[in-house]
Amino acid sequence: MVVDYGSDDHNTLTSIDACIEFPDVHVVRLPSKRGAQAARNAGLGAARYPYVLPLDSDDRLATEPALLAGGSYPEQAVRLLAASPHLAFVHTYSQMFGAFDGLTISAYPCREQLLARKHHAPMSIVYRRTDALAAGGYDRRVRKWQDWAFAIDLLAARHRRGATNEISCIPGPLHEYRVHSRFARLSTAQVDELESVQLVVEKNLDYFHVILDEDRPAADVAAAVCASKPDRLTDLLHMAAVDLDQALALARGRKATLGSPVDVLGIP
Repeated sequence: MVVDYGSDDHNTLTSIDACIEFPDVHVVRLPSKRGAQAARNAGLGAARYPYVLPLDSDDRLATEPALLAGGSYPEQAVRLLAASPHLAFVHTYSQMFGAFDGLTISAYPCREQLLARKHHAPMSIVYRRTDALAAGGYDRRVRKWQDWAFAIDLLAARHRRGATNEISCIPGPLHEYRVHSRFARLSTAQVDELESVQLVVEKNLDYFHVILDEDRPAADVAAAVCASKPDRLTDLLHMAAVDLDQALALARGRKATLGSPVDVLGIP
Protein backbone atom coordinates (compact mmCIF):
# COMPACT_ATOMS: atom_id res chain seq x y z
CA MET A 1 0.00 0.00 0.00
CA VAL A 2 1.13 3.55 -0.81
CA VAL A 3 -0.27 6.56 1.05
CA ASP A 4 0.14 9.94 -0.64
CA TYR A 5 -0.56 12.83 1.71
CA GLY A 6 -0.44 15.86 -0.53
CA SER A 7 2.72 15.19 -2.55
CA ASP A 8 3.63 18.02 -4.93
CA ASP A 9 6.93 16.72 -6.32
CA HIS A 10 6.62 15.74 -9.99
CA ASN A 11 8.83 12.64 -9.75
CA THR A 12 7.00 11.45 -6.65
CA LEU A 13 3.61 11.90 -8.26
CA THR A 14 4.78 10.08 -11.39
CA SER A 15 5.99 7.15 -9.28
CA ILE A 16 2.72 7.00 -7.34
CA ASP A 17 0.73 7.08 -10.57
CA ALA A 18 2.82 4.17 -11.84
CA CYS A 19 2.01 2.18 -8.69
CA ILE A 20 -1.69 2.36 -9.50
CA GLU A 21 -1.06 0.13 -12.52
CA PHE A 22 -0.07 -2.78 -10.27
CA PRO A 23 -3.15 -4.76 -9.20
CA ASP A 24 -1.66 -5.73 -5.83
CA VAL A 25 -0.80 -2.14 -4.86
CA HIS A 26 -3.47 -0.04 -3.18
CA VAL A 27 -2.92 3.74 -3.38
CA VAL A 28 -4.59 6.00 -0.81
CA ARG A 29 -4.54 9.73 -1.54
CA LEU A 30 -5.07 12.30 1.19
CA PRO A 31 -6.19 15.76 0.01
CA SER A 32 -3.55 17.72 1.92
CA LYS A 33 -0.36 17.47 3.95
CA ARG A 34 -1.59 16.22 7.33
CA GLY A 35 1.67 14.74 8.58
CA ALA A 36 3.16 11.28 8.80
CA GLN A 37 0.91 10.23 11.69
CA ALA A 38 -2.24 10.90 9.64
CA ALA A 39 -0.74 9.09 6.66
CA ARG A 40 0.08 6.04 8.72
CA ASN A 41 -3.40 6.00 10.24
CA ALA A 42 -4.91 6.18 6.75
CA GLY A 43 -2.78 3.21 5.77
CA LEU A 44 -3.83 1.29 8.88
CA GLY A 45 -7.47 1.94 8.15
CA ALA A 46 -7.23 0.79 4.54
CA ALA A 47 -4.82 -2.14 5.08
CA ARG A 48 -6.00 -5.51 3.75
CA TYR A 49 -3.61 -7.83 5.58
CA PRO A 50 -3.05 -8.70 9.26
CA TYR A 51 0.55 -7.47 9.54
CA VAL A 52 1.94 -3.97 9.01
CA LEU A 53 5.41 -2.59 8.24
CA PRO A 54 5.44 1.23 7.96
CA LEU A 55 8.03 2.67 5.59
CA ASP A 56 8.31 6.44 5.32
CA SER A 57 9.66 8.26 2.29
CA ASP A 58 13.21 8.14 3.70
CA ASP A 59 13.05 4.40 4.44
CA ARG A 60 13.86 1.40 2.31
CA LEU A 61 14.43 -2.31 2.84
CA ALA A 62 17.81 -3.96 2.44
CA THR A 63 18.41 -5.81 -0.83
CA GLU A 64 21.89 -7.22 -0.14
CA PRO A 65 21.65 -10.94 -1.01
CA ALA A 66 23.88 -11.96 1.90
CA LEU A 67 21.37 -10.43 4.32
CA LEU A 68 18.35 -12.09 2.75
CA ALA A 69 19.30 -15.75 3.00
CA GLY A 70 16.42 -16.29 5.44
CA GLY A 71 13.99 -14.16 3.46
CA SER A 72 13.16 -10.48 3.38
CA TYR A 73 12.59 -8.51 6.57
CA PRO A 74 8.76 -8.65 6.23
CA GLU A 75 8.83 -12.37 5.46
CA GLN A 76 10.97 -13.21 8.48
CA ALA A 77 9.01 -10.91 10.78
CA VAL A 78 5.63 -12.28 9.76
CA ARG A 79 6.83 -15.83 10.37
CA LEU A 80 7.86 -14.88 13.90
CA LEU A 81 4.61 -13.04 14.68
CA ALA A 82 2.47 -15.83 13.25
CA ALA A 83 4.30 -18.38 15.38
CA SER A 84 3.94 -16.55 18.72
CA PRO A 85 1.02 -14.51 20.08
CA HIS A 86 3.36 -13.33 22.83
CA LEU A 87 5.33 -11.16 20.39
CA ALA A 88 4.22 -7.53 20.41
CA PHE A 89 6.38 -6.63 17.42
CA VAL A 90 9.52 -7.52 15.48
CA HIS A 91 12.31 -5.10 14.63
CA THR A 92 15.65 -5.01 12.88
CA TYR A 93 18.67 -2.75 12.98
CA SER A 94 18.72 0.39 10.82
CA GLN A 95 21.55 1.20 8.43
CA MET A 96 21.84 4.89 7.54
CA PHE A 97 22.67 6.16 4.07
CA GLY A 98 22.85 9.56 2.39
CA ALA A 99 24.68 12.20 4.42
CA PHE A 100 26.00 9.54 6.80
CA ASP A 101 26.74 5.84 6.42
CA GLY A 102 26.56 3.47 9.36
CA LEU A 103 24.30 1.81 11.90
CA THR A 104 22.14 3.87 14.22
CA ILE A 105 23.47 4.08 17.78
CA SER A 106 20.50 2.01 19.02
CA ALA A 107 21.39 -1.08 16.97
CA TYR A 108 20.75 -3.62 19.72
CA PRO A 109 17.72 -5.77 20.68
CA CYS A 110 14.81 -3.76 22.05
CA ARG A 111 13.05 -4.72 25.30
CA GLU A 112 9.88 -3.49 26.96
CA GLN A 113 11.72 -2.28 30.05
CA LEU A 114 14.13 -0.26 27.92
CA LEU A 115 11.35 1.35 25.91
CA ALA A 116 9.55 2.40 29.08
CA ARG A 117 12.75 4.19 30.07
CA LYS A 118 12.87 6.19 26.82
CA HIS A 119 15.33 4.08 24.90
CA HIS A 120 15.03 4.66 21.18
CA ALA A 121 12.16 2.80 19.53
CA PRO A 122 13.04 1.06 16.25
CA MET A 123 11.96 3.08 13.22
CA SER A 124 10.21 0.38 11.23
CA ILE A 125 8.67 -2.35 13.34
CA VAL A 126 6.44 -5.11 12.04
CA TYR A 127 3.27 -5.51 14.10
CA ARG A 128 -0.28 -6.85 13.98
CA ARG A 129 -2.86 -4.49 12.51
CA THR A 130 -5.35 -5.49 15.21
CA ASP A 131 -2.89 -4.43 17.93
CA ALA A 132 -2.33 -1.06 16.27
CA LEU A 133 -6.05 -0.40 15.92
CA ALA A 134 -6.64 -1.42 19.55
CA ALA A 135 -3.97 1.12 20.55
CA GLY A 136 -5.76 3.87 18.63
CA GLY A 137 -3.24 4.08 15.83
CA TYR A 138 -0.64 6.84 15.71
CA ASP A 139 -1.27 9.80 18.04
CA ARG A 140 -1.33 12.95 15.90
CA ARG A 141 -0.63 15.13 18.95
CA VAL A 142 2.90 13.74 19.19
CA ARG A 143 5.02 15.87 16.84
CA LYS A 144 8.36 14.21 17.50
CA TRP A 145 9.53 10.82 18.82
CA GLN A 146 6.44 9.32 17.16
CA ASP A 147 8.00 5.87 16.85
CA TRP A 148 8.55 5.72 20.61
CA ALA A 149 5.04 6.99 21.35
CA PHE A 150 3.45 4.43 19.06
CA ALA A 151 5.51 1.56 20.49
CA ILE A 152 4.43 2.50 24.02
CA ASP A 153 0.77 2.81 22.97
CA LEU A 154 0.98 -0.61 21.32
CA LEU A 155 2.59 -2.28 24.33
CA ALA A 156 0.22 -0.59 26.78
CA ALA A 157 -2.87 -1.65 24.85
CA ARG A 158 -1.66 -5.24 24.77
CA HIS A 159 -0.81 -5.10 28.48
CA ARG A 160 -4.38 -4.03 29.32
CA ARG A 161 -5.70 -7.06 27.43
CA GLY A 162 -3.45 -9.36 29.45
CA ALA A 163 -1.10 -10.12 26.56
CA THR A 164 2.59 -10.82 27.00
CA ASN A 165 4.87 -8.20 25.46
CA GLU A 166 7.85 -9.99 24.02
CA ILE A 167 9.91 -8.29 21.29
CA SER A 168 11.95 -10.09 18.67
CA CYS A 169 14.99 -8.70 16.85
CA ILE A 170 16.36 -9.72 13.45
CA PRO A 171 19.78 -8.01 13.44
CA GLY A 172 20.30 -7.61 9.70
CA PRO A 173 20.44 -4.64 9.25
CA LEU A 174 17.37 -5.16 7.08
CA HIS A 175 16.06 -1.58 7.24
CA GLU A 176 17.76 1.46 5.72
CA TYR A 177 17.19 5.09 6.67
CA ARG A 178 18.21 8.19 4.72
CA VAL A 179 20.01 10.95 6.65
CA HIS A 180 19.77 14.42 5.12
CA SER A 181 22.35 17.17 5.40
CA ARG A 182 19.68 19.85 5.19
CA PHE A 183 18.21 21.18 8.43
CA ALA A 184 14.53 21.72 7.60
CA ARG A 185 13.52 18.38 9.01
CA LEU A 186 10.93 17.59 11.66
CA SER A 187 13.50 15.48 13.51
CA THR A 188 15.61 18.62 14.07
CA ALA A 189 12.64 20.82 15.02
CA GLN A 190 12.53 22.33 18.49
CA VAL A 191 9.86 20.26 20.22
CA ASP A 192 9.75 19.95 24.00
CA GLU A 193 10.62 16.35 24.79
CA LEU A 194 9.16 16.37 28.29
CA GLU A 195 5.88 17.69 26.91
CA SER A 196 5.75 14.92 24.29
CA VAL A 197 6.60 12.25 26.86
CA GLN A 198 3.94 13.53 29.23
CA LEU A 199 1.28 13.14 26.52
CA VAL A 200 2.22 9.48 26.21
CA VAL A 201 2.51 8.92 29.97
CA GLU A 202 -0.86 10.52 30.72
CA LYS A 203 -2.54 8.26 28.18
CA ASN A 204 -0.81 5.16 29.57
CA LEU A 205 -0.23 6.00 33.24
CA ASP A 206 -1.57 2.63 34.42
CA TYR A 207 0.95 0.88 32.19
CA PHE A 208 3.92 2.95 33.40
CA HIS A 209 2.92 2.37 37.02
CA VAL A 210 3.19 -1.39 36.46
CA ILE A 211 6.27 -1.48 34.22
CA LEU A 212 8.28 1.02 36.28
CA ASP A 213 6.92 -0.35 39.58
CA GLU A 214 5.99 3.02 41.00
CA ASP A 215 2.81 4.96 41.73
CA ARG A 216 3.35 8.65 41.10
CA PRO A 217 1.46 11.38 39.23
CA ALA A 218 1.86 11.58 35.45
CA ALA A 219 4.10 14.65 35.59
CA ASP A 220 6.54 12.92 37.95
CA VAL A 221 6.56 9.72 35.90
CA ALA A 222 7.15 11.69 32.68
CA ALA A 223 10.08 13.51 34.27
CA ALA A 224 11.55 10.19 35.45
CA VAL A 225 11.14 8.66 31.99
CA CYS A 226 12.89 11.61 30.35
CA ALA A 227 15.68 11.49 32.91
CA SER A 228 16.27 7.80 32.18
CA LYS A 229 16.78 8.37 28.44
CA PRO A 230 20.18 6.86 27.60
CA ASP A 231 23.09 8.90 26.34
CA ARG A 232 25.13 7.64 23.40
CA LEU A 233 27.70 5.89 25.56
CA THR A 234 24.95 3.94 27.33
CA ASP A 235 23.51 2.93 23.97
CA LEU A 236 26.97 1.84 22.87
CA LEU A 237 27.39 -0.31 25.98
CA HIS A 238 24.05 -2.02 25.32
CA MET A 239 25.27 -2.73 21.81
CA ALA A 240 28.60 -4.04 23.10
CA ALA A 241 26.81 -6.47 25.42
CA VAL A 242 25.27 -8.09 22.35
CA ASP A 243 27.97 -7.64 19.69
CA LEU A 244 31.31 -6.27 20.84
CA ASP A 245 32.84 -6.15 17.35
CA GLN A 246 29.89 -4.16 16.04
CA ALA A 247 30.13 -1.71 18.95
CA LEU A 248 33.87 -1.22 18.42
CA ALA A 249 33.36 -0.59 14.71
CA LEU A 250 30.65 1.97 15.43
CA ALA A 251 32.75 3.71 18.08
CA ARG A 252 35.70 4.02 15.66
CA GLY A 253 33.48 5.44 12.96
CA ARG A 254 31.68 7.95 15.20
CA LYS A 255 34.23 8.88 17.84
CA ALA A 256 33.71 12.58 17.14
CA THR A 257 30.03 12.46 18.08
CA LEU A 258 29.85 10.02 20.99
CA GLY A 259 30.85 12.63 23.53
CA SER A 260 27.94 14.94 22.83
CA PRO A 261 24.16 14.47 22.62
CA VAL A 262 24.13 17.03 19.81
CA ASP A 263 25.06 16.17 16.23
CA VAL A 264 24.87 18.70 13.42
CA LEU A 265 23.45 16.08 11.04
CA GLY A 266 20.93 14.79 13.54
CA ILE A 267 22.41 11.31 13.21
CA PRO A 268 20.35 8.89 15.33
